[in-house]
Amino acid sequence: MQAQSKVKSTPLHVFFQQNFDSTIIYHVGSNWNNSPHYLIIAKHKERVYFFTYISPYRHLRGAYYPGNLPLKIMRAESTFQATAPDTNRYFLPRPLSSDTLLRAWQLLNLPHLWLIKDERETPTSRRGCTVIMDGDENTLYLIDKQTIKAVDFYTPDDEGCEEQDPNRQQVVKVRDTLLMLLKQWNRQWQW
Repeated sequence: MQAQSKVKSTPLHVFFQQNFDSTIIYHVGSNWNNSPHYLIIAKHKERVYFFTYISPYRHLRGAYYPGNLPLKIMRAESTFQATAPDTNRYFLPRPLSSDTLLRAWQLLNLPHLWLIKDERETPTSRRGCTVIMDGDENTLYLIDKQTIKAVDFYTPDDEGCEEQDPNRQQVVKVRDTLLMLLKQWNRQWQW
């Protein structure tokens, strides 16, 4: 089990490395909140799986509720942020049809994805981009049996950035594909 030196492996990353053939984790954060917010697609043999590792409280901060509920929500969010990502109560399988998941996996063009370089490795990737303050920080964790690789992009679909940089195009493709799976799962499991 070998992880690249720039990646801080969590128990969740190691779990995927040990139990799946290959895994893509999409994380979105910001300067204000960079706690784990993962959409995950993983393949084991011929089967593809979809998971999330997301705080159930992340989007409730700052909302008004009577009583001491806001304090309880804030404490619960703090507990989430202090918990190392693992196969714990925040990690959830999101079952979808095998065909849907296999199509999503194929759409990601995986051989090219593992060659992706982040913006630190390609400094010209930000040339010509619109400067956006407080944008999203996007990380892809690419995991296989030998490595755990992380690639970082600040607002990958900034105006003027995506069309000139194939690395950014890949990040946007992964993000959009995984968000589509999440929306599909939400529609499927509505009350």
